[in-house]
Amino acid sequence: MRIIGVLLVGLLMVAGGMPGKAGAAASETPFKDISKRHWARGQIENAASRGYVEGYPDGTFNAKASVTRAEFVKMTVEALRLPHSQGGFPWYQGYISAALEFGVLDETDSADYEKPIKRIEMMRIIARALAAETVYGEYLASFQSLKKGDMPFEDRQQFQNRDVPYIALAYGSGIVNGFPDRTMRIHSTATRAEAIVLMESFLEVRKLDPLSRERLLTFSSTGNTFEATKIEPMQEEQS
Repeated sequence: MRIIGVLLVGLLMVAGGMPGKAGAAASETPFKDISKRHWARGQIENAASRGYVEGYPDGTFNAKASVTRAEFVKMTVEALRLPHSQGGFPWYQGYISAALEFGVLDETDSADYEKPIKRIEMMRIIARALAAETVYGEYLASFQSLKKGDMPFEDRQQFQNRDVPYIALAYGSGIVNGFPDRTMRIHSTATRAEAIVLMESFLEVRKLDPLSRERLLTFSSTGNTFEATKIEPMQEEQS
């Protein structure tokens, strides 16, 4: 984990997109299927300008498409600019190897990389990446004693105790939110838009002092008294 922190100092958050899709330059107009009212337009445009995701040859972004484990790992590796090998078979092997080497991915994670990624899997990856920052790593370490019963979510019985520290850090830091019904929906899969919103939130949070993250401080000091953030339902593209 410390290796990532050293490698990331001073690096820009720039990376390549997913294989086989034509990129959209940062100066171009928004993707033709992303309206001005799309709930994730700002994050999608930021992600495209940073270069770690791309659109399709027909000028669309396809925000509702599912993201596979391989695609999300690639997105993470390239957003962090972790060194990785090029080419090979399957196409994502270099990204998986890099993620494993630098502690973003773990051998206990699913190796079925071509299947859609779940929210809990994204939280594991992002929490590990955030913990590469020493100040956040201390929080992850302090959360190791937490159990699913300590969590404030209505669906906490679906959690595995080994995942609780990752959920606590991802939620406490503000990278992810609970849903209005006080659930975390850890087994739900993610769309391209949702994955990018999470990634953009991570890239912002990792630059911030954890003392500025009120939920993180509340969770750290009281263990289980914070409440799941009530967020507005995601707004789909308007015609």
